Amino acid sequence: MKKIAGMGGIDRMGRRMTFPMSNRIWVFTGGAHGAGGFSENRGFRNMAGLFEEVVRWDMCGQELSGRENFVLNTARAGYCVDDILREFRVRVADYHPSAVVYVSGEEDRKLSPDALRSGLASLRRQTEAIGAELIELPAAEGERDPLAEANWLLETIGADRSKVAAGSGRLLTLEPAVETFASGGKLVLKAEPMKWLFVGDSITHGAWHTYGYDSVVQLWEKYIREDWGRMDDTVINTGVSGATAKEFLERLDMRYGPYADADVVVIMFGTNDCCFPGVIDRALFRKQLCEIVDMVRARGSQAVLRAPQPQREDAGERATAIVPFVQAVREVAREKEVPLVDHFQNFTALQQKCPKAFLGRMSDAVHPNAQGHYRMFREMAYALDMVLEDSMVSLDYPVSAES
Repeated sequence: MKKIAGMGGIDRMGRRMTFPMSNRIWVFTGGAHGAGGFSENRGFRNMAGLFEEVVRWDMCGQELSGRENFVLNTARAGYCVDDILREFRVRVADYHPSAVVYVSGEEDRKLSPDALRSGLASLRRQTEAIGAELIELPAAEGERDPLAEANWLLETIGADRSKVAAGSGRLLTLEPAVETFASGGKLVLKAEPMKWLFVGDSITHGAWHTYGYDSVVQLWEKYIREDWGRMDDTVINTGVSGATAKEFLERLDMRYGPYADADVVVIMFGTNDCCFPGVIDRALFRKQLCEIVDMVRARGSQAVLRAPQPQREDAGERATAIVPFVQAVREVAREKEVPLVDHFQNFTALQQKCPKAFLGRMSDAVHPNAQGHYRMFREMAYALDMVLEDSMVSLDYPVSAES
């Protein structure tokens, strides 16, 4: 990325942050480039996604609270700074951010220089008035590189650069998809903007194992906004690596409470819960899952359950221990009559049909890679009866039997 005027100052907020930091909320906003959709980045992460991985994973070490530095993106194609100011409450203030990243785009370049300066000054004042800090990333001419911009932002706050290698966005090519999947229920989509909250463990968190490509949550955000035309929907990910249903219930103040007005809450636990024999058994896990679903529904949200995918054989006892926990997820889905995305069933079918193709969608014994996350995204679209022709769901990363 070429050096951009206004991007030379490293300490724009007046100080560098210290890491690991805890419990900070980051709101990215702006126009089309800030939204960073599928048409621009395909399956590679946008700037907000690349930034999120570093502050929620790379910089937090083993401190679980460091993984609760949640990143939300409320940018909208077609919006300039004046539009964000007009909708400041719903796009920024309602999320009680610690920091706001304003990503200027082509929409801002259509404003006069004086109008843009005035708008950004107003945005800074309003941001500071709610106790947050503002970082401005100016628009640049020509093609923009989300990785270079994410690294600039990370350096600005004193964080490490992303571990994603330059040029990674061109490594994987999407091709027409072949697989289809069964429906697992339906959601009611409102005419007005909706909030989607994803909760779960490392597979929902989506750090590290996709090497700069989108997780299932990030793919869903691109899909719902672009292909479904729901540009004002907000997708929030409070999945935390290492989490269990029990631990989630103990951290509701961070991972659920601030977003309890979500229209849809997508829930996936079990991968870690099965690792504590004598502490968490199938019956207790089932009870905890019922408690989560009941809590979500009591707040007026629609619940979706996801059953985690099978493990590789080298996961050891975990590969068999997870099976009764998956069955518990299925039982809760039937009992509570909530939609189920059965990743376990779908990945098991692939594993039986073509073991090498299954392995080609796993990063390690437990976690799916970029290809695995894309497959889970497609499974979710089918399970919720939300498949659109000639859309992201029509594509997939090919993984051959030779992988």
